[in-house]
Amino acid sequence: MTGRARANGEGSIFPRGNGFAAYVWVTTPAGTRTRKYVYGQDRETVHRKWVELHRTAAQRPVATRVPTVGQWLETWLAEEVRPNLAPATAENYAMFVRLYIAPVLGSKRLDRLSVQDVQRWVNALRAQCQCCAQGKDAARPSRLRRCWPRSGSPARPAHLEFADAPTLGCPEPAAAPGPGAPSRSAAARVAGSDGSSGG
Repeated sequence: MTGRARANGEGSIFPRGNGFAAYVWVTTPAGTRTRKYVYGQDRETVHRKWVELHRTAAQRPVATRVPTVGQWLETWLAEEVRPNLAPATAENYAMFVRLYIAPVLGSKRLDRLSVQDVQRWVNALRAQCQCCAQGKDAARPSRLRRCWPRSGSPARPAHLEFADAPTLGCPEPAAAPGPGAPSRSAAARVAGSDGSSGG
């Protein structure tokens, strides 16, 4: 079979085991040049993947390893969140990643993250007191510890009646509101908006 020779760096398709493989020279996010491989059971499938990878490599850096959820989130925060959102909003996003997402899902490979994984994480987060999980209530003097059990209690304590949140936690000890302090209704909206409990 005749045809034009591939230019240096275009890659190669070759038999591998019970199928085929191909590689393309790519530039990684770290700036190094290396090969990235694609695989398939037939040559046509691999050729399609090879073409797509070659197109991507010509447009932007390509990671040669699948990142973990934590690594992907750090990249997302650095490249998407912080450059495009207000500093206070970006810091909130980083806090949610640090306190709620990364401890549970951060070590999981991104390509192996499933809907079931996320649902289990959401269910556990809703059922867990974050003040206790993060040691906030334990760090308070005993007379100021205000964690309310999530089950088995016939009624909410009065100091939680205002918080109509899907999860309950330990509110900070009450303090006299200063100028511009949010109202109790505003606190309830915040508690309900992020779906988490905090202290």
